[in-house]
Amino acid sequence: MEPLKYMEKVLNFDRAARRALFGKEQEIPGAGSSAAKSPGRHTRVKITINLDDDIIEHFKELAAVQGRGYQQLINDALREGIEGGKPERVAQDVGNLLLNDETFLARLAEYIAG
Repeated sequence: MEPLKYMEKVLNFDRAARRALFGKEQEIPGAGSSAAKSPGRHTRVKITINLDDDIIEHFKELAAVQGRGYQQLINDALREGIEGGKPERVAQDVGNLLLNDETFLARLAEYIAG
């Protein structure tokens, strides 16, 4: 057997950090489970994407202020773009806005009282 092939089979450090943190393989949260079996769970996928430098700078500055990762902020912005336009989300946002508006509630009370 070639030395490199032997090392690949014997010395597999892919999960070494997780084992160090969580112990045996079966004790690692999510180990052996498929994301398809957990539809409510969002699985992170590493990709390469080209974005304009001003977009990256915007999110890095925002991340520094908020103390969060800029990639998480980009992910949140993309998710908001996807979910923010759903009718249920818009209705919920409008409802929350109106229910927290004292002027609206006062005028609604006046209208109902006649």
